[in-house]
Amino acid sequence: MSELGDSLERMSFMQLLLLFAFVTSYVLAVGGLLGGPARRRMAGLAVLLAAGFAALTDPWVHGALLAVFVVAGLGLFVMLSWLLAWMLGPRQAPPALAAETGTPVPSSMFRTDDAAEATPKLPARARTRQS
Repeated sequence: MSELGDSLERMSFMQLLLLFAFVTSYVLAVGGLLGGPARRRMAGLAVLLAAGFAALTDPWVHGALLAVFVVAGLGLFVMLSWLLAWMLGPRQAPPALAAETGTPVPSSMFRTDDAAEATPKLPARARTRQS
């Protein structure tokens, strides 16, 4: 592990730039900001940038390990933030329970023509496509 630390201390500006571009393109490829084709291009770019970063690192194995650690660290961050949001986020009560507890639920969200089960209303354009 100390050898990896030495490689990190010897990093040049170009290596740092490649690493930053790799992280940025990886996040754009994994996230939902871009559409399908753009996400695939970002994923390809991330692979090329990670390979370039590893090629410039002496020895190249340390660069590849650092790229893997970045991906694992981002995955761990996303998992922990999702878990925290799930644990601490507000709970939404079902409509029947909301009526008992006094939580306001807009009645315009549900159709009342089916007494057995309330279903969300669809916009007019979605109803015509669904038929």
